[in-house]
Amino acid sequence: MKTTEFPPATPKGRAVRSTADLTCGDHIEAAYGGAIAHRGQVIRIAPGHELFWITDRPGGPQRLLDLTEFDITHL
Repeated sequence: MKTTEFPPATPKGRAVRSTADLTCGDHIEAAYGGAIAHRGQVIRIAPGHELFWITDRPGGPQRLLDLTEFDITHL
């Protein structure tokens, strides 16, 4: 999986364990293998599948993220 380089994460908000912890408009950070892969705003949620979409960085592309693949934290 290709990841974009971001500066190291600093302690932020609480961890997201389920899509029930998310609402549209939340700002999140997604880490994969200990490295930050995505940061953005939640724009859509598929609660039964633990999937959600973000706009990666302001003005960036939309991304579909899976809670089982990433460690998600609220910003």
